[in-house]
Amino acid sequence: VAHDLKSPLTSIIGYAELLINNADLFSDDEIKKFLATIMQMGYKMTRIVNDLLMLASVRAEGELPIEPLDMNLIMVDLNIRLGQAIASSRATIKRPERWPAALGYAPWVEEVLANYLSNAIKYGGEPPCVALGAELIEGGMVRFWVHDNGPGLSAEEQAQLFTPFTRLRRRRAEGHGLGLSIAQRIVARLGGAVGVESQPGQGCRFFFTLPVAPIESGDSSPHPP
Repeated sequence: VAHDLKSPLTSIIGYAELLINNADLFSDDEIKKFLATIMQMGYKMTRIVNDLLMLASVRAEGELPIEPLDMNLIMVDLNIRLGQAIASSRATIKRPERWPAALGYAPWVEEVLANYLSNAIKYGGEPPCVALGAELIEGGMVRFWVHDNGPGLSAEEQAQLFTPFTRLRRRRAEGHGLGLSIAQRIVARLGGAVGVESQPGQGCRFFFTLPVAPIESGDSSPHPP
């Protein structure tokens, strides 16, 4: 929870300090823009807390509202959530124009992708170049993936990634570890699986699978916009 809340909280504190110490240097429009960002990040933090509380509550018994995912909307939320990290790192994010139709619970899928993307930005190249993609695979599943241009991981390191509290290297302690174990739990609860493919020097491709969404009557394409 602390890891997920750190980025928007840092933005809120940064903009608030800027306004307190230098408010007289900015125009009214600039001040309104800063305040709008603070409000947006506050709402985002509330959503993160609510989503993670939901994750904890359904560990016992309960049904999830599994529905076809609107990946474009999830991407919009991710841009808001990770906008500062993307800008400050000068990262390039490449995503497909169309996504295969998959079933899931959108807030949880956003959590998984946020974890994968934030790790890709942190541990990618300089600057990071991150590619997202998805494809239909056997067994009626959709495979989503995030590929970075970082140094990659050895087979031994890959085997430790989804173990709670594992720290591969000191520089990776903040991202890889409990966040990935939560991602694994989320995806398993949604009927899928997680994994990673990597070779040293060739970056990492983190992936997860979800059930394919049935095609609605009259729709002949499994790839809605």
